[in-house]
Formats: sequence, C-alpha cells, structure tokens
Amino acid sequence: MKKILPVLILFVLVFTGIASAEAPYQINLKIDDGVNPYQTSVIVKTGDQVAIKLGETDVRLEIQEKQADGLNFKFDPALQVNDEKHGIVDVNYFLLPAGIENIYTEPGKTSPTLTISWTELTLPEQYDTLISDVSAVLNGEVIESDEFSMIFRMLAGTDYAKNAGFYVTDLDADGTPELLFGENQPQSTNTVFYNLYTIKDGELVHVFDGWDRSRYYLVNNGGIAHEGSSSAFESFTSLNYYTNGELKLMQSVIYNSNANPDNPWRISTTSEYEISDDDRMVDETEARYMLAQYPYIQVELEPFSR
Repeated sequence: MKKILPVLILFVLVFTGIASAEAPYQINLKIDDGVNPYQTSVIVKTGDQVAIKLGETDVRLEIQEKQADGLNFKFDPALQVNDEKHGIVDVNYFLLPAGIENIYTEPGKTSPTLTISWTELTLPEQYDTLISDVSAVLNGEVIESDEFSMIFRMLAGTDYAKNAGFYVTDLDADGTPELLFGENQPQSTNTVFYNLYTIKDGELVHVFDGWDRSRYYLVNNGGIAHEGSSSAFESFTSLNYYTNGELKLMQSVIYNSNANPDNPWRISTTSEYEISDDDRMVDETEARYMLAQYPYIQVELEPFSR
C-alpha cells in the first residue's frame, strides 16, 4: 500500500453548479492507508461537485441542500458506508451531520479509507471588511479605500450594481479561502472578476486589481485568464495558474499590429503583453484556436448586500 497513495488522489476538482445564495462550506477530505495519509480541503456551495480519484474509481461528490444541522451529499458512482452497527451499506444519498466524520471505502476492493467532514466557512475579518466597503460604495457611500477596483465606484447608483458580487473558493487547495470580486453581466455566459485576495501569515494580500480593460476570468481547467487591452492595435489574453498568493504565467496570446501589421499574433511564455524575439509567431486562426481551448466559466456570485 505504500506506493498506491500518490496515485489515489490525482487531483481534487470542484465543478461549480448553479447554486442559491448562501454561505459556502469547507469540505475536508482525508485518505489514509495507515502509512501515508493525504489530506486536503475544498470550498463548495450547494450544487457544486467534487471529483476525487480513489483507487481505480472516479468518485464524484455532489453537494445537496443543507438540512437542519446536516449537509446532504450525493455520490456517483455509489460508495459503501462502513457503519459500525450495520456493517457495509450501499448508499447513494446520505446526510452528514455537522462535526461528524463518516468513513467510506471503495466497494469490492482493498483500499485506503476516505474520510469526509464539513464545516460552514467563516470568512476572515479582512474579507468581511472588504465586502462591507464595496457594499457601502454600491449604496452611494463615500469610502476611502484603494483595496478594490474602481469599477465598483462606477457601478454605484446604476442598474448594473445588482450584477456585482463576490465569490469564495480555494484556488490552490491549500486550505486558505480566496476572495474574488466581480460581476455577471447581462447576456454574458462568463463571470468577469476584478479583484482577488488571499490571506498569508494573517495579512491580507491583494493579488490583482482589474478594471474595464483589464479583466480576469476563471477557466474550466482551474486556471485564470487575463484579458487586457491598451488600444485597438494592442491586446492580450494570458492563461495563468494561481499558487501561494501569486499568479504564474503559463502562456499569453498577444496581438500587436503596431509592431507588425502583417503578422500581429504571437505566443509568449515570458510576458503577458510585451513581445520579444523569443515569442512564437502564429496566424490568427491558430491564435483563436488556442484561446478556444480554455473556455471561461460562470459562477453564481454572492450579492454584496447581505
């Protein structure tokens, strides 16, 4: 069993569904073969699905509605619960009481145990302050702060203010929730984000600050896309991954017709928008094909007015 654990959880992914406005939950997952325990946590809401690689089985845990002091889950495929009183019992649905841990094993195989527990997530005080400040700004109050995008000041007093909101998730699965500010615009299937925050050593870290021509999107492969433009002649779309309070560039599709009107498209792995001789020159078809490989996603934002 010593060598099986690195293969057991290849990744833990959260697939966001359409959820009602509510506080998120922190789902704690632990796999243990008695020698090499592996533990992680993810932040989810009702309607989300957590995909887990357990042995040779891909398990999907779907978050159902909260009932009293419990949280309802659905497993696909069905797992077996190891109940001390009744032995092995097949389950598709079950109610997990708050603070109680239930142990699941893969049916028909000798494998480590999967332990699942959950708690309602308590946001850091710094996050509550930021949320309250943006809510006040959208309601027309004057707040002296540069910790959030100017976009929210522009939205104040308009019909579009109701589209703004925040989203809490754990982007790098390190147990620390990240906070994003953004909006779901009418007729758009993507959520645009302007701010990302995290907490490091108890301090607030402002990871990025966007505006109308500097927008961020969550990508369905777990990445973060950044669209920027300085004019009709210069723009870029970069794909990044988030870790430890920073965005790390994977690649950027750059359009710069000022530098080369005949061949304006380039692929860079060193800069989001600055071109260099190391960039790979591509035509528009290849550039747009590459961008299409990273579709953006839409999430349901929590409204700032709670």
